[in-house]
Amino acid sequence: MKRAERHHLKADPLAAGLQPLLESMRRGRWAVGAVGVVGVLVAGASVFGWQQWRTSRASELLASAMAVVDAPVVPADGQAAAGPDAYPSEAAKLETAVPRLLAAADAYPSLQQGIVARYQAAVALGALGRTTEAAAQYQRLIEVASDGIYARMARLGRAEAHLQAGEYEEAIDLLEAESRLADAEFPFDAVLMRLGQSYRLAARPAEAMQAFQRLVDEFPASGYRFDAERELDTLNSGR
Repeated sequence: MKRAERHHLKADPLAAGLQPLLESMRRGRWAVGAVGVVGVLVAGASVFGWQQWRTSRASELLASAMAVVDAPVVPADGQAAAGPDAYPSEAAKLETAVPRLLAAADAYPSLQQGIVARYQAAVALGALGRTTEAAAQYQRLIEVASDGIYARMARLGRAEAHLQAGEYEEAIDLLEAESRLADAEFPFDAVLMRLGQSYRLAARPAEAMQAFQRLVDEFPASGYRFDAERELDTLNSGR
C-alpha cells in the first residue's frame, strides 16, 4: 500500500475499519466468480461426457442387434462349416434379433440409434408374421420420430402390417395420407403402387386403376411402371 494511502487510513478511522471488509468482499467475489465459472465448465463437460456415453452405448446395442440381422442363414447340416454366427433359418435369426433390437430401442428411444433399432424390429416382426406387434412398434416410431423420414417409413410399414392382417381400409387411409405429401426424396411411386394394390384388395377397382394410371403417367421411368401396367391390364380385362 502506498504511503499516501496508509496516511489516509490513519487519518480516517472509518475507512481503516472498513478496509479489511472491502478486501474480504473483493476476494470473496473473485472466489465466487471463479467457482461459478469452474462449476459451469465442469457441468458442461459432464453433460457432454454423458451424452457421448449414451451415444456410444446406443451404437453398441444397435450394432450388436444388427450383427444378428445381417448374420448368414445356413441349413442345420451345413452350420458347422459356416461358423457359430450362422442361423438355420431366417425366422430363427429374426426371432433372435427382435429382443436385441427392442432392447436398444427401449433404452434410447429418442436417439437416432434407438429409432433405427425400433424400425428394424418392426420390419423383423412383420417378416415373422407378427403383424399386430409390428404395427404397434411402427406406431411408437411414428410418435417418437415425428415428421422425420423414419416416421414416414413407419407409416408405410404400418400400412403394410394392416395389409398383411387383411385390414385393407386401415392401410388405404395411411397410404392415401402419404400420397398427398409431396417429397422428391420419398419413393412416391412406391406409395402409389401399394395404394393401387390396396384398393384392388379392398374390391375398389376404379380407385385402383386411378392409382396405377397416375403412377404410369407421373413416373414413366419408375421401376414399378411395368407392374402398374400389368395391374391395369388385369383390371381392364375384368370389366
